[in-house]
Amino acid sequence: MKRNLTQEPFLINRIFVSLFIIYNKVSTYNSFISRYIIRNDDEDYEELKKVIDYFDKQLLGQLILEDMIKLFEFVISPSDRVVTGAIYTPDNIRKRILENCLGNRQDLSSVRVADIACGCGGFLMDVAKYIHKKTGKSYHRIYQENIYGIDIQSFSIERCKILLNLLAISEGESIDFEFNLLNTDTLNFHMKGWNPSFRNFDVVVGNPPYVCGRNMEDGTKEKTKMYDVCYSGSTDLYIPFFQIAVEMLKVDGVMGYITMNSFLKSLNARELRKFFMDNGFEIKIIDFRGHQIFQGKSTYTCLFFLRKTQTGMLHYYCDEKAELKNQVKFSAIQYSMLDADKGWNLNDYKISNTIESVGIPLAKYCQSRHGIATLSNKTYIFSPIREDDDFFYLETSDVVYSIEREICKDIINSNKLNSDKSLDDIKHKVIFPYQILDGKAVLIDEDDMRRNFPMAFAYLASQKEVLAGRDKGKGRDYPVWYAYGRTQSLIMPAVKMFFPKIANKPLRCVIVNDPNLWLYNGMAFVGDDERKMEVLQKILESRIFWNYVVANSKPYSSGYYSLNGANIKNFGIPYFTENEENDLLQLQNKDDINEWLCRYYK
Repeated sequence: MKRNLTQEPFLINRIFVSLFIIYNKVSTYNSFISRYIIRNDDEDYEELKKVIDYFDKQLLGQLILEDMIKLFEFVISPSDRVVTGAIYTPDNIRKRILENCLGNRQDLSSVRVADIACGCGGFLMDVAKYIHKKTGKSYHRIYQENIYGIDIQSFSIERCKILLNLLAISEGESIDFEFNLLNTDTLNFHMKGWNPSFRNFDVVVGNPPYVCGRNMEDGTKEKTKMYDVCYSGSTDLYIPFFQIAVEMLKVDGVMGYITMNSFLKSLNARELRKFFMDNGFEIKIIDFRGHQIFQGKSTYTCLFFLRKTQTGMLHYYCDEKAELKNQVKFSAIQYSMLDADKGWNLNDYKISNTIESVGIPLAKYCQSRHGIATLSNKTYIFSPIREDDDFFYLETSDVVYSIEREICKDIINSNKLNSDKSLDDIKHKVIFPYQILDGKAVLIDEDDMRRNFPMAFAYLASQKEVLAGRDKGKGRDYPVWYAYGRTQSLIMPAVKMFFPKIANKPLRCVIVNDPNLWLYNGMAFVGDDERKMEVLQKILESRIFWNYVVANSKPYSSGYYSLNGANIKNFGIPYFTENEENDLLQLQNKDDINEWLCRYYK
């Protein structure tokens, strides 16, 4: 349908409004909606007819307001979606948020509710219906007195007006309405000239934009600097929307979001966590962890509720199946027990806190390394189709290239250790255009490459256009065109313990003492003390460590969990005596190891 539709927003709106009017047999409407209706003699009627023919086959003559919300969200262009982070919020999620924010209020006739990233207005529609049903107040007055929306996109504000008009018209109100809808960037809240009507709200609800730092436009990044919560790392766009909502609320006002759950642990949300803790706000979190609420989106979310009053308490509930039960038992956690810098481990909080209090944090016990970042692994990393004393042979696009052995290193993808493959099974070759001099990796210059490695140089030259396209075209500006995209992990100590970056079962780690083995993808702990690494291996392969990961690490779909540094860095490693280390290293049976370790983790 999308492929065959016009991309002109006004015509799309006309088609969708006309569909709604036709399928719901609406005969009375106001002048605002009239301009969107396509009649039989209209020049756009043929476009409408094509869509009607499709809908007749698929919808069997039914089209409700919730369908309109989905349609409006569906036709946002991919480029706009990347920049604005717009995404459809399911109606059961919206209703749950409203129940929490409005359910116990006695002032529904006068309550002021805002959605500060309203999109086409799903939340505002639900608020209007809720107030209308509970109080009998007309939509005309509700739109004037109770609901407020802000969105950066003019077409979203227009569609919000359409949706609210259709809601009222379908329930018998067909006058022309006035709205409190502001077409502006919510990040402008700290700028002079902000509309004074858009502050001092009783309630703020919504779904703040899902845009990561690397996709934010330069102007947007600059605006985020006005907000204290954005001072740690490369912020994501949803983060300042917490501070803005809080500042827009009256004292004792409430907010309800469906939002990313990454703020619980991520480095770039440290200042946001500190903001909540410093103010002592009453917060409730229903965490969906690895369950994906948004169909077709790899987005991990939670419901977040805040009351603008100081209680010093946070309440947490894990709802991994998104059952959204009416009655849930929250764990109550005092802010004084949390650490904004470390991140909030809220799931199985007492057990996790106990484990983290043991010994020394993992991040201080041993250094970790991510793999090298060529930004074009298909170019540099290969499995030789054959080899001889001088060359490895690489085949790509039906062309065979010979690559000098001396410029190649062994390399593995330790993510493959999540399966039962051996180290040799996952070992490949990498073209390594660097020299290790005085403990530093120095790029081999072009003259030396041509002279000493002419075959490798010729191969890389054949891939020059591919290499130039790295980093969204910034590869053309690298000091030398065949340099890796990043300089991380070019130096690796001899002793390495490899493990996957994500896993769906207790870890399998492999220790290697080899100065000439490199890593791409996955992770490794590194050092010079093999015995220390063997002790660590016993702990990381234990049930205790895996249960900690399941409770606290970032979850992914299909039961996978992140083993990135931020998720495991605070796991406590006990202080062992030499005799205790000997006892642990002698144990081979997994159950015996788990039982032995339990005494150190209480």
